[in-house]
Amino acid sequence: MIARVTQSTMIRDLLGDVRRLERRMADAQAALTSGKRLRTASDDPTGAALAERLRGESRDLAALRETVSFATAVLGAQDEVLAQADGILARARELAAQQSGSFASTASRQAAAEEVAELERALLSLGNTTIGGRAIFGGLASGTAPFAQLDDPGFDPLNPYSGPTDPFVVRTADDTTLRLTTRGDQVFGAAIAALDGLRQTLEGGASPEASLDALDQAAEVMRAERASVGGRARRASERADEIRAGLTRAEVQLGAVEDADFAAVVTELTQLQTALQAALQAGNVLQESILDHFRL
Repeated sequence: MIARVTQSTMIRDLLGDVRRLERRMADAQAALTSGKRLRTASDDPTGAALAERLRGESRDLAALRETVSFATAVLGAQDEVLAQADGILARARELAAQQSGSFASTASRQAAAEEVAELERALLSLGNTTIGGRAIFGGLASGTAPFAQLDDPGFDPLNPYSGPTDPFVVRTADDTTLRLTTRGDQVFGAAIAALDGLRQTLEGGASPEASLDALDQAAEVMRAERASVGGRARRASERADEIRAGLTRAEVQLGAVEDADFAAVVTELTQLQTALQAALQAGNVLQESILDHFRL
């Protein structure tokens, strides 16, 4: 009776060992096939929690990356527009200087007035520049253009702006924001007034010497805004670098938690196969001993 109990226990233990080895082999094979060590939360509850946190961080960073990318596009577009606006003011000043003094004729001044009118139209058009349908000097609002046009009825050069008064601000980190826009009238208002004053003076055939200071002051305003845009663009670029680094770091950490070590898995699988073969061999030996026992 004692011999039977002992043999029964040995068989049960052996079968349990075989099943455990088979399960571990199946897990190792699945890891080898999928490349993932962590496939379900039950595989490693602590690791699964960490992986979920890392995925959440990655989602947040990816959303911020899109925001910063949009910010970079807006600021880049603003910089290009301001460079063109600076060129317009430079040409207007050149015309004003040429038509100043007593040597310029009324006819030449009136001809210059036509070019200044085109410069004014071009500047107003720049003020209405959009990106993705949003006015980059109109608080990124969509719909109605923020600046009236020179040929619009009742155009007022001293009050051509009708866009939003609040700047457009984006979040670039949990505790950091970045201003994308400046009120359009603060950027273009002085330039539009200076160009319109120059145009009217030239149309009247008068010397535009008084317009030179106004044009210079307007150019200073434009250049100051361009410097501000450049500073904000640098901050956006730096933040983009930080986000890229954060995403890479989270990806590496997530891989360390989830991904299988192929060399280790192959080694484990080999060891498990050897252990299973040994267990099965032990089972054969046990089976033969049991048969021998009954023959006796």
